[in-house]
Amino acid sequence: MPQIGVSDDLYEQIRAESAGEEMEATLWEMVGSYRRQNNPEADPN
Repeated sequence: MPQIGVSDDLYEQIRAESAGEEMEATLWEMVGSYRRQNNPEADPN
């Protein structure tokens, strides 16, 4: 699996958003949110 390096500030933001759930699930939610905001046609749901 590829590894992605992030700054300490971004890591802390992701950790705070996770609030007890798995960080990977939080990352997918953040990616989906970003995708919908920046390219609404990419995700019809």
